[in-house]
Amino acid sequence: MTINRRTAVGVLSGAAALSATAALPGLAAAADKARAAAFDPADQDQLAMAFRKLAYSMDDRLTFWWMRGTRYGTVGPVATPFWDMYIGAWFTTRDLPDGRYEVRQVNANYYTAPGGTELLERFANPFTGRTVDVPYNRPRVTTSIYDRKGGSPFAGAAPPPGMKSTRQTDVGPAWIVGDMVHVQGDLMLRNEPLEPGRRGFTVNDWSTYVGALSDVSDPAQRNPPAAQMFVDILDFPPWLQMGEQPGAFVSRCYGRKVFDYASMPATWRALLERKFPDVAKDPGAVLRA
Repeated sequence: MTINRRTAVGVLSGAAALSATAALPGLAAAADKARAAAFDPADQDQLAMAFRKLAYSMDDRLTFWWMRGTRYGTVGPVATPFWDMYIGAWFTTRDLPDGRYEVRQVNANYYTAPGGTELLERFANPFTGRTVDVPYNRPRVTTSIYDRKGGSPFAGAAPPPGMKSTRQTDVGPAWIVGDMVHVQGDLMLRNEPLEPGRRGFTVNDWSTYVGALSDVSDPAQRNPPAAQMFVDILDFPPWLQMGEQPGAFVSRCYGRKVFDYASMPATWRALLERKFPDVAKDPGAVLRA
């Protein structure tokens, strides 16, 4: 068979294109590896970036978190399941001067009897024998301001009447396991009474966010997928009417970041739609109000 010059050039060009295409995954993998090697979780700026990317976002896209867990009442080492938790949150972020950023977030948390899916509206407290109403507040916006070392949660929120509030947030540490980044983000809140005879209220919220090292280290990936593990330890809330009952309110949860309302778990969506159908029709409207 005779091959003319034009055909030969075409064959060679096609072969070169195929060779380059085959090399692209290798080049991309090499670029990911180089970025990952440059990521140092001990560097405060990179730690802050990892936290923002995984817990929130580097852009202003409307983003959702869901978590699923169980709430317990504990006395000493004994934990008694109270209810299952279906937790939802959605947020936007925006950059502020000096490397800070604002997070506007809405939470909508719902409870069911352990193993159930129906909204828990009355709770028979096994510690006191009382049956109490379970409050579900209308979803509203809270605003937090973060910098490279932590944040100011619930910025502008006044302390409860007769209380002095102390809030502390910690970002980190972070560590790399295989091709995944894990970064901690904690919130500690203490409401201390200004007058004797009143009880204070303490909250410890401890989260660990997990995402791909390649996403965290890639400047083009501004809002990567992430998972979350969450534990909290706090005082019993007043609505439980626990009186002087010793012990603590504890939960453990897990969840994921998703990017639209339809990707939130069906049970959580059903509970929100039952309780606040107008919010469920357009969750982002709460943030825009």
